[in-house]
Amino acid sequence: MQTSSSAFPILLRNVLGLSALLLAYYIPDRPSLAHRHGFDVFSPYLFLVLMYGWIIFHNTFLFSRLYLQGKTKTYLLWTFLVMAVSSLNMHLVLVYLFHQTNTLTQLLSFWVFTLAGLGVYVLFRYVHLIQPSQPATSPTKETTPVTFLHCTIDGTERQIPLQQIQYIESLENYAKIVTAQKTYIARLSLKEAEAKLPRPTFLRISRSHIIHTAFVTRTTSDEVFIQQQSFKIGKVFKRYVDEYLNV
Repeated sequence: MQTSSSAFPILLRNVLGLSALLLAYYIPDRPSLAHRHGFDVFSPYLFLVLMYGWIIFHNTFLFSRLYLQGKTKTYLLWTFLVMAVSSLNMHLVLVYLFHQTNTLTQLLSFWVFTLAGLGVYVLFRYVHLIQPSQPATSPTKETTPVTFLHCTIDGTERQIPLQQIQYIESLENYAKIVTAQKTYIARLSLKEAEAKLPRPTFLRISRSHIIHTAFVTRTTSDEVFIQQQSFKIGKVFKRYVDEYLNV
């Protein structure tokens, strides 16, 4: 559930990113515009727009919802499939619409630009996610033990005892807080919840889940179990899970 206010910065960021990409290409390309006619004038920029759209699709769906959830093989399969289909489509358009016989240069440019864009994003997300979020504390003040999770549920401020929380699941800008007695839907992002909860009692194990370690009944190399419920350990969180749970 993503509100319009939270979606606007993402939209603005993508518009600015696409504008910067088009401007960076336009500046050196400007002298050659006079020598192109018709669709040839705009075709390179259309290619950049389509490529940027593909990168957004990869970042939002493939990388975030497959790779970060531990579905590496599925992620690689879909990524390669989309790249292969896009390459074939580009080859056919260049050959039959623009009558070009040698398309290798354009195809290599497509792969280089795309892989460079994906690589920068993956590196940024990896560095961002692997750093544990901790609330800022003052070294001169005593830390008060946290016993409740303060959150907003149905427009009302609530306090949920920490000892009752088994796990928390991300629902974008909301969080599903599961206890043995009841399940709550709170107006709270997973990152905000992580900052409020004490470590290592509560441990973030993936992009979607924070678990209460006291309720863990079993662990494997890539999963954590709370009774019969299993939770995948995300790749970028595995080192911290190994450290605290001895997986």
